Amino acid sequence: MKNKWLFITAGVVSALSLMGIILLTGAHIPAFGMWFYYWQYDINNTYNVVQMVPEDLHAVTRHMLDYLLGREADLQIYVPVAGQMRPFFGDIEIRHMIDVQTMTRISFTVRNILIVLLALSFVPFAVRKGHWQHFWASWKWISLGVFAALAVLVGIISINWERAWWIFHEIFFNNDYWILRPQVDLLINIVPYQFFFNLSVFMGIFFAAGLTVMFITSALMVRRGKKSSSG
Repeated sequence: MKNKWLFITAGVVSALSLMGIILLTGAHIPAFGMWFYYWQYDINNTYNVVQMVPEDLHAVTRHMLDYLLGREADLQIYVPVAGQMRPFFGDIEIRHMIDVQTMTRISFTVRNILIVLLALSFVPFAVRKGHWQHFWASWKWISLGVFAALAVLVGIISINWERAWWIFHEIFFNNDYWILRPQVDLLINIVPYQFFFNLSVFMGIFFAAGLTVMFITSALMVRRGKKSSSG
């Protein structure tokens, strides 16, 4: 009985770890991919809004992402805006991005921890073979449960996206530096609400696809195990 719960626990840990990795990867791909910013700038008419040529805004974006990833020590960058050379970021934007950089570091740290947990969760199954049914059963039921929870969450958020966005910031930022003004702060103009809405949609689709693969794979393996045991 003890061994049974050991394998069930390892299966649960592996499933939850992989889901966390998929979720964070689905956020990192668009958040740190220049392709996503190019796409959003085009559909949101960003170049005209901030009155910048694409090359200069792309340089700002690359610099900002390098800062968030710890490759640049200073966020500030000087570029032409509406024909005038000026610092792109204001004081409140810089303060806010310090918090965002901290969140970025935490997200990658959490992802790395989950990768380690995922690897460790395979150890019991590698040491003692013949218990993979617990592994696949854990994946099957947890992926199904999380998929149902995700559907409910998406339904709630879709009722009022802006309210959900506000609550997110109130949870993760204990200051008002994130409240930017489109008339003054360029940052909110290059990454407006629509930018984050589209990023969230990408993230949700990526996560849902990962859950679907997990569920289908595990369901097939559980079925295969049952056939093997009965045959």
